[in-house]
Amino acid sequence: MNGSHSALRSAAVFVLCGLFAVLAMGLALLSSGVYRSTTAESDRNFTRRTALSYLVNQIRQADGTGRVAVGTFGGSDAMALTEHLDGTEYVTILYCLDGQLRELYTEAGSGLLPEDGIPVLELQSLTLSSEDGLLTLTVTAPNGERATVSLSPRCGLREEVGAL
Repeated sequence: MNGSHSALRSAAVFVLCGLFAVLAMGLALLSSGVYRSTTAESDRNFTRRTALSYLVNQIRQADGTGRVAVGTFGGSDAMALTEHLDGTEYVTILYCLDGQLRELYTEAGSGLLPEDGIPVLELQSLTLSSEDGLLTLTVTAPNGERATVSLSPRCGLREEVGAL
């Protein structure tokens, strides 16, 4: 009787170990699927969030009377952020060209072209509009998804300046 009782115990231990291994493997597979979907969603949102965050922070940094303006540059919407240093006016132009958000920092009236800007981030398009001091920015990621943010610079906006 002791021999069969010992074999029964051994079989129960093996069954429990096997069940534990199967459940652990199932849990690992389930969590890897959740991780993959969370990472994919994060990657999808990265471009939109980063672009909007970058643009909003640039506006906040330049927020001063008459320093933020909306216009066009190279045939697409653009934002001009001006500053005066040592009696010279400099402008940072933020715009979208060839699927990239670009930044061009130059002396005002330098004659630089849109192609001269530095690529910042892949972005399909940037749309800017202003109404009653409220600036609305809409970005379209390379996958076609759009995101919008509206803000009102504390010191207001310069009137739309047309071509920058």
